[in-house]
Amino acid sequence: MNFIKDNIFWICVALYCIGALVWPYIRKGAKISHAEATKMINKGKTTIIDVRDVKQYQAGHILNAVHVPLTGLEERLPKLDKFKGQTIIVVDEAGKEAGKAAAILKKAGFKPVNSLSGGMNKWVSEGLPVTK
Repeated sequence: MNFIKDNIFWICVALYCIGALVWPYIRKGAKISHAEATKMINKGKTTIIDVRDVKQYQAGHILNAVHVPLTGLEERLPKLDKFKGQTIIVVDEAGKEAGKAAAILKKAGFKPVNSLSGGMNKWVSEGLPVTK
């Protein structure tokens, strides 16, 4: 008990640091690899939400991806309600914006929500299928 009293400041600092490291992962949802995403897609009951702009989406996207640009995601949430019972994979161009979209979806009650690590750039570079 004396140890805790004598070192309460350092204990608080350690807990704060651990929380700061873990918080981004909790808030944004899990990042999944392309191999994990492919397995999830093949099992079914998975919805892919592509949050890129129209030109990027039209240049090539994952088969059956639902296109909802990040800028209009919050306004279109009611139209996405039919996907609430499914696993969601959020895709962007390079894996940097998907976390924001995943956080919006989680806040709206979608679970589980994952973001594709590396986005479409990595998907294409790994030779995975794309449709136009």
